[in-house]
Amino acid sequence: MTIRHQGQQYRPRMAFLQKIEALVKDMQNPETGVRMQNQKVLVTSVPHAMTGSDVLQWIAQRLWISNLEAQNLGNFIVKYGYIYPLQDPRNLVLKPDNSLYRFQTPYFWPTQQWPAEDTDYAIYLAKRNIKKKGILEEYEKENYNFLNKKINYKWDFVIMQAKEQYRTGKERNKADRYALDCQEKAYWLVHRCPVSISLPGFTHLMPPPPRTHHPFWRRISRWGCNCVSRMPLLSVGLACERLLVEEERDSLGGMSLGLISWCWG
Repeated sequence: MTIRHQGQQYRPRMAFLQKIEALVKDMQNPETGVRMQNQKVLVTSVPHAMTGSDVLQWIAQRLWISNLEAQNLGNFIVKYGYIYPLQDPRNLVLKPDNSLYRFQTPYFWPTQQWPAEDTDYAIYLAKRNIKKKGILEEYEKENYNFLNKKINYKWDFVIMQAKEQYRTGKERNKADRYALDCQEKAYWLVHRCPVSISLPGFTHLMPPPPRTHHPFWRRISRWGCNCVSRMPLLSVGLACERLLVEEERDSLGGMSLGLISWCWG
């Protein structure tokens, strides 16, 4: 299922996400949910962390499904941004071991449909550029330079906000700072497709929001002459959609008909 427009193709995905969110809320129940506790990451003690094996075991027991089915469903939960990894933020899969994860705040859940604005992404990249002293990953450098040209007219504002957020972040304790850094990175990996979409670990990103809600699609439908100049952006968006559809289709192979019905019914 891909988000192509409001209507029959859009509602099934939203129904699936709402079921996932109900399950994630159950996972956070302090009495019957996944066990969470302070966990050491390098030399930092991170609160409210959980292991991938605990998440996998909880899903399997809660839904009465096999470990393979629980693994596939767990991967969906991570890929859609409901849980984020603490030790390998770039790898958005549920590892069935002692790898550590945390729950994403509901404010950033996909059903909220907050647009991932260019300005917000530019501030995030500028903040990482300050923190890493200019040493960004290759796709981040490309996006940083692209946004610098695209919204250069307000780049002073971007840098000012990035410096302020960086300063505020340094005032937090080390554990919160580390967890929030992982949270931010996971959010942007889910909602902003890197230019090099063929890199390992990036075939699971969220597709663009419904076209009827996005200013870009409104401009296309209103002024058809702009389509040609915006085709590169269109191609990247469609590529992300196709990759997500193919991965969802392949993942269903490890699920029983009962679980598939629960996910998409």
